[in-house]
Amino acid sequence: MLEVQVSLLLLLLVCLYLMSLFASGQRHARRSIDYSKCTMLAHRRLEEARTVPFEKLAPGLRQESEPNPGFNTTLSLTPFEDGLYTLQVEAVAPSGALARAFCLTSDPAIPFGGVISDEFAHKVAWVNGPDLMGWDDQTNTSSNLGAVGDARSGGGLAGRPGSNFFWRGGGKESPVSFLETLPSPGTWSAALPATVAAVDNQRALSLFTGLATDRGTGRLVAADVTNRGLWFSNGSAWSSAQVSRPQNPPLGRPAGIVCDPAMSLVWIADTDFQCLRKLLSPEGSAAYPAADLESAGSLGNWHRKRFRPPATLGMGSPVGLAMDAQGWAVFVHDRARLYRFVDGTGDWAVLGEFPPELRQDLPSGMTTDRFGTVFFVTTERGSLWKIRPPVGATPLVATKLWP
Repeated sequence: MLEVQVSLLLLLLVCLYLMSLFASGQRHARRSIDYSKCTMLAHRRLEEARTVPFEKLAPGLRQESEPNPGFNTTLSLTPFEDGLYTLQVEAVAPSGALARAFCLTSDPAIPFGGVISDEFAHKVAWVNGPDLMGWDDQTNTSSNLGAVGDARSGGGLAGRPGSNFFWRGGGKESPVSFLETLPSPGTWSAALPATVAAVDNQRALSLFTGLATDRGTGRLVAADVTNRGLWFSNGSAWSSAQVSRPQNPPLGRPAGIVCDPAMSLVWIADTDFQCLRKLLSPEGSAAYPAADLESAGSLGNWHRKRFRPPATLGMGSPVGLAMDAQGWAVFVHDRARLYRFVDGTGDWAVLGEFPPELRQDLPSGMTTDRFGTVFFVTTERGSLWKIRPPVGATPLVATKLWP
């Protein structure tokens, strides 16, 4: 009888043990599923937060609803250095599963400081807050060309000083054209219509950084941070109601852009993926294998490659872009150093480091002469710098021109 009782007790203990294993397995499975949901939720909220100006961010706890009821996310923003901040999202499930996603980012509302020059870099125009400024490099004098009537601040520039006609962006405002002398000095046109009239699940309100234009016809391309793509205009209207953006691989947040005189080649600085991307016209696409290209409809094709230098060169997130007149060399800065990329050979080179004072001003836009022998860089603090790349044993020289 005792043996039977012991056997029953042992059987009961085994059953209890198996039940506990099953329950534990269920809990682990539940937490594993919740952890996956937390990871996706944290990254989604982080991507959303990166496009919101800091003044409109709402740090702190947020209770999620469908499709993740019971989950909570916490957003935090802390200063890092030189205008960069750590943006973090923590997601917690009802089961206690937790995931974090974070990145270094700058305020998307800080105006991108555009700068343009003529072919020989004798005349320069750049953006300083609401004002459009001019610089004559032969007389070393500056002038205030005026502000747009809507008081926009910052924005990209496209065109050539001295040609009478160029474009100015302005963050959330659509680009507006500027006539230097005719029909009267400093004439601003009406802004182009909004690219996105109504927000939906596919499009957000545009936030523009860089601009580029062809030579002569007034065609314009604008980089859009929030929609991660490019908008094209014929000078009076946008060419499409949809933003052009590659899918495989996707484009991150664009900063500076540059194009050749015929707009058959557009280069984009991708700050998220720390690379350059290029868009080719239908004619320019013919030289590439079809497998390397992703269709952009009537605009041409996106090249699938993310162009970046070897890791040993240490390029960070590219910001300013410039190109020589022939499209032979592309120049890019990451706010710390100036690089040259020759697309035909795939060669990258570091031309030199920016001095500390320039780095502290947070370099943004960049332009060059037709030969790539002199550069002008503007900053988020409104200053204008002249950069001469190294020649022989002479290192890179950076001179502050204004203020």
